[in-house]
Amino acid sequence: MDCPLCAAPTRRFAHNPQRKYRLCDTCHLISVPPGSLPSREEEETRYREHENSLDNPGYVAMFMDKIRHIKEHCPRARTALDYGCGYEPVLATLLQREGYRAEKYDSIFFPDLPEDRRFDVVISTETFEHFHDPAREMDRICQLLEPEGSLAVMTRFYTEMSPEPNASSFLNWYYQRDPTHVCFYRLETFDWIGRAWGFRRVFDNGKDFVILQRTGRTGV
Repeated sequence: MDCPLCAAPTRRFAHNPQRKYRLCDTCHLISVPPGSLPSREEEETRYREHENSLDNPGYVAMFMDKIRHIKEHCPRARTALDYGCGYEPVLATLLQREGYRAEKYDSIFFPDLPEDRRFDVVISTETFEHFHDPAREMDRICQLLEPEGSLAVMTRFYTEMSPEPNASSFLNWYYQRDPTHVCFYRLETFDWIGRAWGFRRVFDNGKDFVILQRTGRTGV
């Protein structure tokens, strides 16, 4: 199986009774083989179980923390796209309250991408782990960004369980137990993404959030 992000060969990494996992030694992505990917219907059912709303103080506080970092590291950003917003676009609403001209996109719930629009920042929270084809999603995101735009991604890094890939630690990790989580990243994966699509890392919190700024210079 080739890596769904960088197309390099992958190797067997871990498995449990539910599914197998492959590791790419080139971009460091851990991914689920195509035969174990959830269906669209299974994904939608799972997403509707999430209690994500403006009435959830913890959920709102999490987003406000991310918006604070975006303000600091993307100070010129005025337009934003919530990429993978889910059935209730809380982040887009909060961004609007903070003065951004924000729009939303979700492949299931809000599938119509804004036509002929480019954004200063694309923000994807708890979405990258759901991508069946992360390379295609990155191509799409780049088409939506201004030439000097930024990409902000929130997803748990698997290095929170061990500094290097470890099958036992990974299988004990709560994050991989969600059947709709099919791609798992570390900071080095985002550095590879930066080289491949022309970004540089300007911020990370070491555990679940990274901001990449577009440079236009590619080359892996």
